[in-house]
Amino acid sequence: MNDCDNIEVREALPELMLGALPEAERVRVQQHLDACDDCSAELAIIRAVRASAVMPAVNVERIVAAIPPYRRKRTSMRRVYLELAAACLIGAVGISTFALHNSGHGATPAANSAAAVASQGLALVNTSDLSDDGLAQLTRDLDKLQAMPTVDPESVTPAALEDAPEPASAGDSA
Repeated sequence: MNDCDNIEVREALPELMLGALPEAERVRVQQHLDACDDCSAELAIIRAVRASAVMPAVNVERIVAAIPPYRRKRTSMRRVYLELAAACLIGAVGISTFALHNSGHGATPAANSAAAVASQGLALVNTSDLSDDGLAQLTRDLDKLQAMPTVDPESVTPAALEDAPEPASAGDSA
């Protein structure tokens, strides 16, 4: 048996047998089969192999019945509150450990604060001596801070370009 050189048609034969080809492709492959004995013989072989294969019986209903029903876990609000309290406790312990670690070196609190700023980029503010009004004012001041500048930065021209003479235009005559 000679093999046909039309690879596209040969690769489409299994899909033709299963009826999975789009209509235009099916017509094109069928026209080729009418003229090509090699591809017709190959399609016959594919059909014979498919017919000889044992197809397992699948009992979909039995499979679906064996799947346990989905049960959604309900999270009680008590559990949510406990998790939130645990997170706060862990945070408080971490902050206390940080404060004790930095204040235990015999330096003044101001020096410890300055060391923290220098070493870790942190800005610590002692708010224990602020009154309620002072704390409220500090909060208002912090709310007014802007992370972005309010004006666009000016255009920067390299110094080498500022000193260069302007090119003469074609219309200039000296």
